[in-house]
Amino acid sequence: MLADATSFQRTAIIMSAVKLGVFDYLHKHPGVSANLVARDLNLNLISTERLLRVLESLGYLKISQNNHNQGFGYVNTQMTKNYLVIESPSYLGDYYNLVSQTWSSWLSLNLTIQTGSSNQQMDLFNGNDETLYEYYAFANEYLKEPSRELFTKIPLDQVKRIITGEVGITFIGKLLERKPDVDFVLAGLENQIDFLDRLLSKYPLPKSPEEIIISAEGNALSDQWGAKEEYDIVFLFRKLSYSDYGSQFIKKSFQVLRPKGMVIILEPSTDSLVPSPSFLPELEIMDLLIGGVKAPSLYSTDKIVNLLREVGFIKTEVVSTQKGSFLFVVGWKN
Repeated sequence: MLADATSFQRTAIIMSAVKLGVFDYLHKHPGVSANLVARDLNLNLISTERLLRVLESLGYLKISQNNHNQGFGYVNTQMTKNYLVIESPSYLGDYYNLVSQTWSSWLSLNLTIQTGSSNQQMDLFNGNDETLYEYYAFANEYLKEPSRELFTKIPLDQVKRIITGEVGITFIGKLLERKPDVDFVLAGLENQIDFLDRLLSKYPLPKSPEEIIISAEGNALSDQWGAKEEYDIVFLFRKLSYSDYGSQFIKKSFQVLRPKGMVIILEPSTDSLVPSPSFLPELEIMDLLIGGVKAPSLYSTDKIVNLLREVGFIKTEVVSTQKGSFLFVVGWKN
């Protein structure tokens, strides 16, 4: 119980180190002293010494001998190199930024439980701009490696054109690594369109989108998905967060796909091997903060497959990536 009660303190410590650039600095300058860390990052020396000692005690840093002056300095542990250095394929720094941005919303969770309404800062359509941006940034980072693996497991010969939303830029990036000739269309909500520029700057692509679609409300069935509504892939990330909203996207996908085109859905499904046993229950609570009681319970991949078949996707497949942590549900249009 005490560990649960104090876990937020550890999170705050890691968030601070990420924001201050400590791990990235030590990645480039391993073995330097606290004095150099403080000097080069413009930090208070005494505070920096204490932070580094705590990070070392928590297992994120280790002490090593400094060959330059025979003193001692700090280096990242392997865990930190794997997850907290921005160059890592499994970088979690954006997740800590998201946690930092949503901290106050989590602290007022009791109000969401009492009222059933979404949190004002985290509401999917009308929330705080910076909070929503951090969510999209983390989700794009989260997608990199699963997307890369997915494209080694599905046929891509006929793929010429794809459409996706703000969370899908890195998905497109990994596709373009395998098929540079693919054209793509990006879509976003009117009040969030500025995010696209920031995300494209954060995750640059080797070519520009063919078109950027702006939707006032994200009503899939009434929106026009580009001047030419013909695609070989429609990628949907967490569009099932609202049940009615999600079903519209599945129906629209079927309408705009060419023959043998694919809708690819990624949801945190109940049968995926998620990072920790508490991840899915905590995610359901986060969905309450984002959408209130309108947000449905998480689906299994079987449920998502059934939703696809109800619309007309007869051929379906669940594609496992990252050792089962990410399950893509793919539906083909005959």
